[in-house]
Amino acid sequence: MGWTCSHQKGFHCDLLNVPCEPGIKGCTLYGKAVFADPSTPSNEAVERREAMRRLKEEKEREEEMKRLMEAAKRGV
Repeated sequence: MGWTCSHQKGFHCDLLNVPCEPGIKGCTLYGKAVFADPSTPSNEAVERREAMRRLKEEKEREEEMKRLMEAAKRGV
């Protein structure tokens, strides 16, 4: 997939004032996109974000189950 970045001027990133390296920390794509290069820092950030989302969803399901069990005990 192709893309363009409003911060990229040639091979330079105006946002970070460094040579453009998509997916580095500070890049607008960091943690939001998975890159083909497995060593891109963004990939690890995406994995961490997804793991946190899964943990949050699991906790919410457990809390809902506890609430339902308590309601069942009360006969509601």
